[in-house]
Amino acid sequence: MQHRSIWGRVGEKWERFSDRFNLGYSRGPALLRRMGITGCDVDPDRRGFIVVQIDGLSYGHLLNAMKKHRLPFLSKMVRTGKLKVHQYQSEIPTSTPAFQAGCFYGDNSNIPGFQFYDRKLRRNFRMGQTEFAYLVEKERANPGVLRDGSVFSCIFTGDAEAQLFIFSTMLAPRRWKFVFRVWDIVLLSIMNISIFFRMFFLGIVELALALYDMVRWRIKRGKSKRELEFLGARLALTVIGRETITLGSIIDAFRGVPSIYLNYLGYDEHSHLRGPSSKVALWTLLGIDRSIARIYKAARSSEREYDFFILSDHGQVPTTPFENNAGMSIGDYLKQRLEGVNVATNDDKDERADQLDRLTKGMDRMAGPMPRPFRRPLRAYAKFLKRRVRPPEEAAPVTSPGDVLVTSTGPIAYVYWTKYDDPLTAEAIDGLHSHLLDDLAHNENIGFISMRTESGGVLIHSHEGQALLEDDKIEVSGKLPFDGSLFRAHVLRGVQRVTLMPRAGDICIWGSYARKGHITYSYEQGAHSGCSEDEISAFVMAPPSVDFDFSNIHRHDQFYELLSRYVPQIEPVEVGEKTA
Repeated sequence: MQHRSIWGRVGEKWERFSDRFNLGYSRGPALLRRMGITGCDVDPDRRGFIVVQIDGLSYGHLLNAMKKHRLPFLSKMVRTGKLKVHQYQSEIPTSTPAFQAGCFYGDNSNIPGFQFYDRKLRRNFRMGQTEFAYLVEKERANPGVLRDGSVFSCIFTGDAEAQLFIFSTMLAPRRWKFVFRVWDIVLLSIMNISIFFRMFFLGIVELALALYDMVRWRIKRGKSKRELEFLGARLALTVIGRETITLGSIIDAFRGVPSIYLNYLGYDEHSHLRGPSSKVALWTLLGIDRSIARIYKAARSSEREYDFFILSDHGQVPTTPFENNAGMSIGDYLKQRLEGVNVATNDDKDERADQLDRLTKGMDRMAGPMPRPFRRPLRAYAKFLKRRVRPPEEAAPVTSPGDVLVTSTGPIAYVYWTKYDDPLTAEAIDGLHSHLLDDLAHNENIGFISMRTESGGVLIHSHEGQALLEDDKIEVSGKLPFDGSLFRAHVLRGVQRVTLMPRAGDICIWGSYARKGHITYSYEQGAHSGCSEDEISAFVMAPPSVDFDFSNIHRHDQFYELLSRYVPQIEPVEVGEKTA
């Protein structure tokens, strides 16, 4: 024991010496000073925080990746006691917009997923589009926890002073809070030749691996749907996007920015296309792990003391697309069941053409104030997309009497009767289409359905049973598909909360726990937003010195309670229970 304590003291002294050396002589801070990039005033009594989000990585897949040596730096941090791993229950819907709204603003109400329909505006919302992400963010009343800080690659800004690759502002340059950060990153990349060659080399390697993987997938599955899209996303997320936000975070750590939040999207996107345990997804984690190590090293060299967190917003579960089993999409299935009714879906050609048109116009706006090296390729890509846009065909508007809209957000599909200004109840739907609810509940590719009731409660209906949820009372008859879940009570609360959201569908179709396995209503091999154990089970890595009960987290807004402690402008809050 005495021998260990001696070496422990030696190690502590070496770390203190290394920190002082890095602070005074490391290349990063000295380079920034030469570039004229000023630091932030550092209050010695105010600790900062850095949060690294690994999008879509469940607690179970985290442990699996650590065992397979795909996260060596994180494993070392846990093994040496610098970080402690906590499992928590991600709130339903297990989606990034809901998580970040709760984390950044303490309010994720009325966000039933990544895609949904807004009755008041009569618009189909996609949170990946700037227009809709901005509208949802403006609904949040609380101050953001990232004031005076930086945010990278997220849905919302959190009121951050510096923002890069944020969905709610990306295609609207007038809402950008800075442009010079792009030049910061360009200059730092050019002056640090190792970073330039890193990006170039990784790009070549990733392109070769992507092409090889695409050919293997085509041979194995006989399908190439979304493959070219995946190739571009893979290069953008695993090399360009990852390296850019890593550099931005390192710069701001050197500058002593009080709060830094960044989100690595690569694992989540690759899990959607190949599955959360696929070789592609695990390969992506290795690059993310190395990037986190670089940010942590920069944080140790900063004049500001940081609490360093690594977390996931939710997990992912391997899924089978509904159309693979049923031979048709969920929208086409409902068209068969609702004869004589005009059923529209968010995959209709007119809808997709309109989305593509808005995207190209936004990219034109975004390119305007950017430096020329970024402006030209961006506008060239926008012109390429414009050539793919076809004029929408004449079709009945989705607001005409009797029409139904089906929109999917992974393992949840929402069905809306758009004629009505208010959501329909189970009783009203049964009166309009007497066998529809039973047909859906007994479909082997549907886990269960949920609807509002006339009494203000929620009805859950599956092939083996039903449940009526009213306030804190639950009446169950028969069996529910998720009865064996470790998180059964959490699922019941989540399903009730989502179903009562004004933007949720009149019928909520859940693919989790279907007899054919976990089903998604989008075309993907891995999914989230639903209520399976893998989707709910998420993780936080935090310094042992941080006094917070992470294992008790079951709502996204509890992270707002944690992070608001670091922001002087925000009174520390204790967020209460929410049911809607």
